[in-house]
Amino acid sequence: MARKHSRIKLTDKSLQELKDKGFLYVLIKGYTPAQRNDRIELNQFILVPVRALPDAPGEKEIFAPIDSEVLTFWANPSEDGIEAYIELSLESA
Repeated sequence: MARKHSRIKLTDKSLQELKDKGFLYVLIKGYTPAQRNDRIELNQFILVPVRALPDAPGEKEIFAPIDSEVLTFWANPSEDGIEAYIELSLESA
């Protein structure tokens, strides 16, 4: 069964909701206008919430702590053009 996903804009409120749900990290992925996850775009990001970092060496990717200054910065509108979206599984949202 394929998982369905929903994307919401990262804001102070949505970041706090992730913290309240017990998420400790987000997996940071690039985003393309074609809505494919990618590692090319530098100003648009998809954040996948996770509760713990993976243990397997092959699963190491780019993660940020939920309390990081970078996520707080991205959650607030700025003139630098960075947009971040939280990807939530509709099954666990």
